[in-house]
Amino acid sequence: MALPLGACGSRSDPAPTNTITVAGETRFTGSVAMFLPNDVFTVSQDVPLNSWHDFADATTDSLEDRGFEADHVRTYADADLERQSHRVQDYVVDALDGSTDSAGADPDAQSMTLVVAPAAPMTDTVKRYGDYATQSLAQGADAEKNTTDAPLDESLSRMSRALGLAKKAGMHVVVLATPLPGFTPDAFVSLCSAREIGRLQARQLVSKLQLDSVSRYNPKYIEILLPYTEDSDHLELAAFAREAFSGVWEVIGPYFRSGVVLSPSMKTTASTTAQDWRDVTIEAADTDGIEEEFRQRLGQPANGEGHVRIDGVIAMNDYVANGVVKGLNALKYTGSAADINPSITIGDIVGNIAGRQDLQKSRVPDPKRAPSPGTPEEVRQKNQKAQNRWPIVTGFGAYISAMPNIVNGKQWATGLVDRFANATNLARMCMAFAQGDSLDSLDFVSMQDLYGQNVPTMSLPLLSVSAGNMKTELIDPGYITLAEAGL
Repeated sequence: MALPLGACGSRSDPAPTNTITVAGETRFTGSVAMFLPNDVFTVSQDVPLNSWHDFADATTDSLEDRGFEADHVRTYADADLERQSHRVQDYVVDALDGSTDSAGADPDAQSMTLVVAPAAPMTDTVKRYGDYATQSLAQGADAEKNTTDAPLDESLSRMSRALGLAKKAGMHVVVLATPLPGFTPDAFVSLCSAREIGRLQARQLVSKLQLDSVSRYNPKYIEILLPYTEDSDHLELAAFAREAFSGVWEVIGPYFRSGVVLSPSMKTTASTTAQDWRDVTIEAADTDGIEEEFRQRLGQPANGEGHVRIDGVIAMNDYVANGVVKGLNALKYTGSAADINPSITIGDIVGNIAGRQDLQKSRVPDPKRAPSPGTPEEVRQKNQKAQNRWPIVTGFGAYISAMPNIVNGKQWATGLVDRFANATNLARMCMAFAQGDSLDSLDFVSMQDLYGQNVPTMSLPLLSVSAGNMKTELIDPGYITLAEAGL
């Protein structure tokens, strides 16, 4: 069902423009209509933190803070691109009905901004990364179908025509998250790409394990788990998985090539390239399956005793990370990620999150070489200590269900889109359009290529969250509560 989130009324009820007086000067604040995908509402905590409903609320608040009247900001949500394209078309036609001149322009339309996040088909695999992940909207004979069985290329054409008409009349169009093939908006907002998700987690691992100071004489052991299921009905899945691995390998690949990082399963080696992404894929239908496949990746120690050494796991999202944590528990790895930084204890982490103390991150680096031989018993004890130590596990999505694992150090890091910062800056863009100002003055906007056209683009850094900064990044801004953090 298509639901208007911000106001009631007819399905195409364009908001009027308005003015405000500031320091004796009358200015247009204009109107904004947001067309977003419909959330799949759930009470489960085992889902990514951000949703389109949350984004709509945050953007509406930011727009009102900048002088937009509440009834001049409308939000509409649709379950698929077919319904959404009809809604956008009806909205634009009704807004311009009889008001354009011979050139197709409408003076009132110039203070109107349409914000469109295409309701691209999203599989369960991609949903695990969150609502804001960039999708692929392919056109042509292989185009996917919506739930209404209308070909995507038909819906895309309808959407592009309607938005083209809006631009011709003087409206401004901002596209969020997923580009529309064949349409050039006035601005594009990239919220979260697969490549950025991969890069973020690889950087988290490089930083925590201090890989720049590691020697190939005492290498680290890292495993990459890329959730993917071959599906001929969802060809865009391959593109998403490939881009995610490319982001990981762009950062971590050099360490494999230099020999300072190895893979316990040998699925990634010094000769691996970004094109070998299928080598690290796993089925991720449920956490039990993830746990089993992860345990198979580790295998058994060469001597048949103890544990296989694993220093880091890039799990790609918090759902997979949960399966990894289950596997590590079942295999009886000990300690937590905090132990890799000897000056940090779980008590320190909890105290920091609760606001009682600062967290110190000074690290005692590993030696350049593996421990020198001693007596057989000393060698055995040293090897066992290194092999059964809990590794760094990274994910993405900031699931509420993942917070206890992050607090207790079982999952070291997660990531998410900075919803509040993106909403604030989107509101600034809409304000600039309403006042007839250029986006050049906005420091978060740069010109980037979009389907062969240079388009003003906003792409803010993803938030990286670990136990050490959970309070400042998630709790203080209001993303989660202390109770949701397990405190």
